[in-house]
Amino acid sequence: MWLTRFEEDLGLIFSQAESILAAIPEEFRSPALSYLDKFHPLKEHRSKNYICYLLPYWLNEEVPIAPDRVHQISTANIMGMLYYHLIDETMDNPSLISRSQLPLAQLIHSEFIKIYSALFPSSSPFWTYYDKYIGEWAVAVTYENEQDFFQVNPVCIAHRAAPVKLSVAAMMLLSGQETRIPQLEEAVDLVLITLQMIDDWQDWEKDLIEGSYNCLLSMVQSDLHLSDRRPTVEEIKQAVYVEGCLIRYSKRADVHHDALSHTSSSFPLLYEFHAYLCDQLEEIAQQIERDRSLLQRGGLEYLLSQQLTKSK
Repeated sequence: MWLTRFEEDLGLIFSQAESILAAIPEEFRSPALSYLDKFHPLKEHRSKNYICYLLPYWLNEEVPIAPDRVHQISTANIMGMLYYHLIDETMDNPSLISRSQLPLAQLIHSEFIKIYSALFPSSSPFWTYYDKYIGEWAVAVTYENEQDFFQVNPVCIAHRAAPVKLSVAAMMLLSGQETRIPQLEEAVDLVLITLQMIDDWQDWEKDLIEGSYNCLLSMVQSDLHLSDRRPTVEEIKQAVYVEGCLIRYSKRADVHHDALSHTSSSFPLLYEFHAYLCDQLEEIAQQIERDRSLLQRGGLEYLLSQQLTKSK
């Protein structure tokens, strides 16, 4: 429901994004289009950032504004997504980034600003929200390794993607419902925390090697009372595959879902998307528990179950 109804819209806005990037200086055109293609939601084996480009459509179900404006906001979010991904890559691996990446990021950021500037004059309160969200992002990416956000201030985990909330401010301002922005900011932050938790489960080995902040590593480190070092690979695998750490990890997402229940009637598609995320995380945790149970009952039974799974 939260995805299939909008596939035509996704095709449209990614075509618009391609048109925009096809008009930037020739030297950057091909890498920009290639980078955009990595995130195309209608193609296989692509990184999917659904909330980034679908949030305006989910909100539009309950806050009607002109379709062309919704398309503009979603297209702007695509430009913002590309920009912040490029910046994050540069911050995470500066030695591996080509000299052209930052100039490319700036060209894309310029297109991002152009779209929103066409919707909101400089005097609009939209730009106050812009400053707020960029400030949240800046603090989160700068201090995430100095403060254990997942333990002491989880909302800062969400702030890594705070610019996503620009579509909240845009949609509410255009519909004359600015008073609803604080409630929606809180709801989107909860969804973004759960999204980051899933990403961190998938990337924990990479993040451990690179020294990047990671929610799962934070949980294991806290459980083991490690104040002066990060957990080792063996300690993390012990926590996940032997001690059931991922069950408790998934329950953190369930807490977010309970907190989101007050928005379920106002913005049901956002709530449905978060339910999908919670189900994903719970299924991962439950599969690990099933595998562990089989191993405890006997290695032969486990091997047979694995063969049966592969043969289906």
